[in-house]
Amino acid sequence: MIFKEMMKTDDIVTDCNDHAALLFEILPPVEGNQEKRLRSHQKYISQLLRETNVNALNLPEIQNESKKGEKGKRRKPYKERVSPRKYTRSLSASFNTNFVINHVCVKHDPAQLEHWLLETYDQFDIRHIILVGAESSSERYDGLSVCEGNKLVKNYLNSGKRKHQNETIAPTNFTIGNICIPTRRRPDYDEPERMLDKFDAGADFFTSQIITEAETPVSLMKDFSSLLEQNQIENPPAIFWSFTPISSKKDVDFLRWLGVYIPERTEKYILGSENPASVSLEAAQRVCEKLLDFNSQLPVPLPMGFNISVMGLRNFENGIRLAKLLEMEGVES
Repeated sequence: MIFKEMMKTDDIVTDCNDHAALLFEILPPVEGNQEKRLRSHQKYISQLLRETNVNALNLPEIQNESKKGEKGKRRKPYKERVSPRKYTRSLSASFNTNFVINHVCVKHDPAQLEHWLLETYDQFDIRHIILVGAESSSERYDGLSVCEGNKLVKNYLNSGKRKHQNETIAPTNFTIGNICIPTRRRPDYDEPERMLDKFDAGADFFTSQIITEAETPVSLMKDFSSLLEQNQIENPPAIFWSFTPISSKKDVDFLRWLGVYIPERTEKYILGSENPASVSLEAAQRVCEKLLDFNSQLPVPLPMGFNISVMGLRNFENGIRLAKLLEMEGVES
């Protein structure tokens, strides 16, 4: 049964040129719990699509990661989850909308990644992929870097060629995204430089790590826009800024475990209130307003959207409320 019909677009990024487009993350369920979680997701996604104009559902690929932040702790031990493209197939039976899936490319050898991409396009009907790199730059992998993965798609598959087999194919029409991390500022290879290299390699858009304050993303926007101006780039990639509702200390601990920067004053302001979830949504709205205002002053303004991430079903309705707030800000900008 289709709960809601939506117009599927070939390129979700084009909407960012007119208004702030909206992605909403759906976490694939733990293996063995798919049917139960699917029923819960159907209920909430149906509500989401009724009440907002979400452009796409965004499914992350969960790895067994190590702790990224100095503070915080994991909520539960790691368990294997259903793959994003497999769960997308289940969701697409109920929802005729756009889907974005995340995929770690560095763990594939080049021929395997090429096969996976073509299989994803032909058999799963997925057109929007976020290629993700290594968890740590200190680790060595035999697979492709994010830039190499971007080039494989844009220079070969989208052009009707295979790189690792001598044959032509019907051209794919992938839209490619990568991750940006506003706090990853380094003197040797800074985040704006990384983003420019990924854009030159074929990235159409970026989704950010979750943000809880405006200072670090504003700094990244300023420096990235300056690089774009220096390189005479007039049609930059879109950035989807990621926000999440925070309703408890458990949420703060897990976000910090993931490496999300949460200033102490922000934690106290949210958790010290009578209604942390509502206060966190208001705080996110204010950050959003600052980003939109600052973007209008840049030498090369950036197409912008928002990505709503929720931690657990208990925060799903708060996520819908946040989506509605940010959608309103994006339309009015």
